[in-house]
Amino acid sequence: MKTIIKIFSILSLTLLLTTSCEDYLNKAPEVSVTEEDVFSKFITFQGFIEDLYQGMVDPTLGNSAESEWNYADDGINSDGNMMIEFFAKGDYWRWQNGSWSAFWGTASNNTNSGAKGKKGYWRNGWYSIRNANLAIQNINMLSGTQEEHDIILGQAYWFRAYFHFKILRSWGGIPFVDTVFAPTDPLALPKLSYREVAEKINKDFEKAAQLLPADWDQTTVGQATVGNNAGRLTKGGAYGFLGKNLLYEASPLMNQMVTGSYTYDQDLLKKAATAFYEVIKLHNSGVYALEDWADYQNNFYTITAQMPLGKEIVATHPVYMYKRWNYGNHQMTCLGGWGTYLSPSENYVENFGMDNGLPITAAGSGYDPSNPWVNRDPRFYYNIVKDGDRQIMNTVNADTYVQFFLGGRHRNGDNSITGYGYKKFRDVLCNPRDNAWSGRKFYYEVSDMRLPDIYLMYAEAVNEVYGPTTAPSHISGGITAAEAVNIVRRRVEVSPGVSLPDVDAQYLNQADFREYIINERAVELAFEGHRWYDLRRWHLSDQMKYREIYGLEFDEAHSYFNKVLYRTNVFEDKHWWLPFPRDQVALYPEFTQNTGW
Repeated sequence: MKTIIKIFSILSLTLLLTTSCEDYLNKAPEVSVTEEDVFSKFITFQGFIEDLYQGMVDPTLGNSAESEWNYADDGINSDGNMMIEFFAKGDYWRWQNGSWSAFWGTASNNTNSGAKGKKGYWRNGWYSIRNANLAIQNINMLSGTQEEHDIILGQAYWFRAYFHFKILRSWGGIPFVDTVFAPTDPLALPKLSYREVAEKINKDFEKAAQLLPADWDQTTVGQATVGNNAGRLTKGGAYGFLGKNLLYEASPLMNQMVTGSYTYDQDLLKKAATAFYEVIKLHNSGVYALEDWADYQNNFYTITAQMPLGKEIVATHPVYMYKRWNYGNHQMTCLGGWGTYLSPSENYVENFGMDNGLPITAAGSGYDPSNPWVNRDPRFYYNIVKDGDRQIMNTVNADTYVQFFLGGRHRNGDNSITGYGYKKFRDVLCNPRDNAWSGRKFYYEVSDMRLPDIYLMYAEAVNEVYGPTTAPSHISGGITAAEAVNIVRRRVEVSPGVSLPDVDAQYLNQADFREYIINERAVELAFEGHRWYDLRRWHLSDQMKYREIYGLEFDEAHSYFNKVLYRTNVFEDKHWWLPFPRDQVALYPEFTQNTGW
């Protein structure tokens, strides 16, 4: 969201977590600010809303290192003290570690520097929910135009829904907070079921979608920062998260709580598809666009001191200048990294198919296990560092070409454990020799929601109701599930002007296409933090296919390749949900601990 979040005047009232606005002002008479000052004018009310943007969690900021936010079968972190490694052991209590947890955070300060930048879904989420409720409660104090009223209220409803969703998807049933409590109010909110909370979230996102603009630059309010409004909450972001919340609510893990069956809820899927199609229509009208393959990196990083705000980003957290010092992330130690590194697992790398459009396991794919890295989906080469890849461009030394073979210079605990590296969020020139990060020119980003995510979630919802090749009858002009996936795939170029082929006909039945979508999400959204949540909502995390983590062993001459089991992740029934903090569940009887914890 650039630094334009400060242009409307930041008015930070961080003590609002525990006191009402009036109580706080009464206790601090030296601050000559009243509720009327804050909520009566758009510029100051928007300044209050900006604090909600500051509460959004950037999982890469301050909390973690080296793609630490990927907790599933994505890979192995070389630092055993990172949360990804504790999760692998089944120690989910570690989410409360404030040093490297995107779940924990600091509730008392939403700034973006130092230790205070370590934001988490739990503590910053509840803090921000309170401030969203304050905005909704005081909206009638605003003296302004209808547009100003709608934009303030739309943001407030979006944030209340968003922060509840972020907590709900990790912990399951929680209280839904839609009022502002005073310190003397009794604390006894009921712990609602997943579906009950999700339905309330749906209503808030629906309200936000009606109130927010499709493009801030096209509003009177947005003219104050025209051309610099990228990242602000929009209609597309409201519909996108409405669809995502509905899709999660409909998914097997969540639907089982209602029906007893690990299947999808068909009615909720239809609603999800409808919401996603609203974003697709915005794409068709030019509000969003898929980046050309040559510019694919615009979604993830820049080396020009410009912030990565690609055309396909539907919703994201603020982008901070503070991020530029994180140049050591996503790089091996030998090339200037900071001592830990995510090594993609062999089983995850196997999700990347061939450039003829077929999975590596398909008959006729051309995959050669004795020469496994040729003719792969171009997204393989974009995301994955393999043995022999060049990592220094302007000189030649011992680290110029990657050595991931057994005994190789970069096959060790400080660099790659599995025989692979990843490079989605950095340019090859980001190393001490080429020095593209000099002067803090390097920005990288992991957005909340990209346009391909919308298309793939739409495809999932439509496939489960209509199959892959039938257009949804409840959506006027709606496209098929297969077409939605193909739109994402056609952006990928096998060679200049030649796109990755469409989904092969052999997969165009509901069951096989379901597996195809699982695979396509792993490839297109690799290392963007979706995988752990996807496998859980699909009720797949307990399957050995996703628990066993493999590396690839080979010699320097590539005369053999052996897939070797590195570890088996622990997963028990209790691991479908994170445990609540012990002190929180002790507050009052209605707030109970999740099963097994």
